[in-house]
Amino acid sequence: MRTMRLVPPSDCREEIARRLEIVEQNLHLNAILGVNPEAISQAEKCQQLRREKKSLGPLHGIPLIVKDNIACASLPLTLGCKALESAIAAKDALVIQRLRKAGAIILARANMSEFAFDVRSRSSLGGDVRNPLCPALTAGGSSGGSAASVIAGMADGALGTDTGGSIRIPCSYTGLVGLRPAFRRQQLAGIAPLSVSKDTVGPMVHSVRDAALLHGILHGEEVAELSPTSLKGVRLGVIRALESENSDERTVWNKALERLRQAGAVIVEIALPILAEVESQSCLSMYEFPVAINSWLAAQTAVPTTLRGIVDSGECLAEFIPLLEKMLECQSLKNPLWLSGRRFQRRLTHALGLAAEQNRIEGFLYPTVRRLPESLNKMPPGCAPELAAISGLPAITMPCGRTQKGLPVGMEILGKESDEFSLLSLALGCECALMSNEI
Repeated sequence: MRTMRLVPPSDCREEIARRLEIVEQNLHLNAILGVNPEAISQAEKCQQLRREKKSLGPLHGIPLIVKDNIACASLPLTLGCKALESAIAAKDALVIQRLRKAGAIILARANMSEFAFDVRSRSSLGGDVRNPLCPALTAGGSSGGSAASVIAGMADGALGTDTGGSIRIPCSYTGLVGLRPAFRRQQLAGIAPLSVSKDTVGPMVHSVRDAALLHGILHGEEVAELSPTSLKGVRLGVIRALESENSDERTVWNKALERLRQAGAVIVEIALPILAEVESQSCLSMYEFPVAINSWLAAQTAVPTTLRGIVDSGECLAEFIPLLEKMLECQSLKNPLWLSGRRFQRRLTHALGLAAEQNRIEGFLYPTVRRLPESLNKMPPGCAPELAAISGLPAITMPCGRTQKGLPVGMEILGKESDEFSLLSLALGCECALMSNEI
């Protein structure tokens, strides 16, 4: 089992200074769009409180990295887009308010896929986010800067957003734990939208316990000690259709499943015929993004006030312009394709619930992505990340081994119901089993 790393430092100022030095040493990764100029002074205040034997909370003085579509008061809020370079957040997003209340220090803003569109993090403002494990490879997207910054040691935790896999894909590529919580729209206050029916916000960290700590704080819930679920007799549903065709990755995956069996888990193979329809579904964000982003832009200051204004400025990623133009043609949200997509959400959720009930399983298992990165260009991840995104159920990814080339392979666990702490307990049990030998 991986130990918690989100532990308040003994010297807050020294810790922040050390992390800022690591940021400077890793500029070539393009993971960071800007540091918080108040980070050192905030750390000094935290240290003074420590000397006075006072605690702000469980994150007292801990530095965190935040994806640059999440509002942090007085800091830029760019979505990775050069046209929005001058945008400044007027107030903290709800999740940032809760992190600060728990004592966290926002160290820096993470680069991302522009507008959070892609499964590779490339932006007109920050370029390509490189994977610290192999800088010739992408760190994944759209929360790639958050993942890369944690793996590089700039912080031990970061926030990302996940619409179709944007937390879980970069965590899988870099060997982190990433939690996509169940869909709850009220948690998204102060976060720039992509899809109002699929957006979520969650932690990107080194361990399941750290994920549970941050998740509880982000959602305003009491932070309790997380106990691992014993895997003895626990039925886990493996979706074989989502496994990789690469023999090296399959070897890693099958070894991981064997460790779960050795810990007592019962591996049940699940057939899910509805999978054939997932990738062919129209993307809900195609219709939701232009409506939502125009409303968001109208509330900002000193930036283009419409998506059309961004496109006409030419200060956005050129390769995204055809997609943006297509989105701008969508005049109505509730068109037949959008309504069809919403109906499919209900069908998929029902199919997953029925499969869980009929097979008496506690969670679904599959590789987080079907193909590992091969360059800085995006790799089709397969439809696995969309199961949580479309159904609204929570999912968590964790590293389950490494290929012969040293690249991590991610295991995703999809919850059978909208209960993150049951999922986290199950994930902790799996983490214990996977770490019984070093992976």
